[in-house]
Amino acid sequence: MRLLHIVQGGVENGDKAWLEKAARLNLIARSWIVPKSANVGDEVVIFVCGYGFFATARIESPPKAKKNWTRRYGADLGSLHLIQPAISLGAMRRAVPRLTWANYPRTITTPSPDVAGSIRALIARRRGTRRPDLDDPDLEAANIDELRRVALWKARRSIVPNKRSVYYRVRSLAIRLYVLRRADGRCEACKAPAPFMKSDRSPYLEPHHTTRVADEGPDHPARVIGLCPNCHRRAHYSGDAKAFNASLKQRATRIEKRSQS
Repeated sequence: MRLLHIVQGGVENGDKAWLEKAARLNLIARSWIVPKSANVGDEVVIFVCGYGFFATARIESPPKAKKNWTRRYGADLGSLHLIQPAISLGAMRRAVPRLTWANYPRTITTPSPDVAGSIRALIARRRGTRRPDLDDPDLEAANIDELRRVALWKARRSIVPNKRSVYYRVRSLAIRLYVLRRADGRCEACKAPAPFMKSDRSPYLEPHHTTRVADEGPDHPARVIGLCPNCHRRAHYSGDAKAFNASLKQRATRIEKRSQS
């Protein structure tokens, strides 16, 4: 069996956007950083910071030394296919505990054959179900695409009652985390930055259901919005609370539609 290599990609440098385009148009990635030991035909998993395992590919050319980049080698990558949603570090650590690289993913690496087999199986499961297998602790480390997929997951009628309660708890948490991640540190109503940072250095905002829980308010991310404490109190206690909530409902729907595009 061919070796499997984990290589790196970024967001701010344009790698993520380019991979999405390349997978859609069947493009070749020229001179991507790979291990010197890589061979034509080897498999590649591309890790994008902030998202996780984002795409798979195959090495199409022998590695060549990169000019002006000491001890770095580049090779062409073909057969690019996205992993949707991308597999976050939390999901990796849970599914492949022997992948110690996931504890500090700063370099390219070539896992052992048995670990590589577990990675292939994880990717195959994700592509088969297109849904993260996550529980409460994993959600905190999930990427925004995983959170959205769990938030939109519909319960099957065949789920037994005790598992159904777990499903509702996990999904409710996913919606909350997704909306706060979507807000990206700014109130989705007044656009002001979060008033302070929490102890984990994440911005403090509050999720607000624009529809009452009794009316299935938390059932969809488009019905939940991330607010600063001032706007949240306004939505509940101000003289114009009813009108303000109506505007928030419309705003949340627009924001969620944009996040899908």
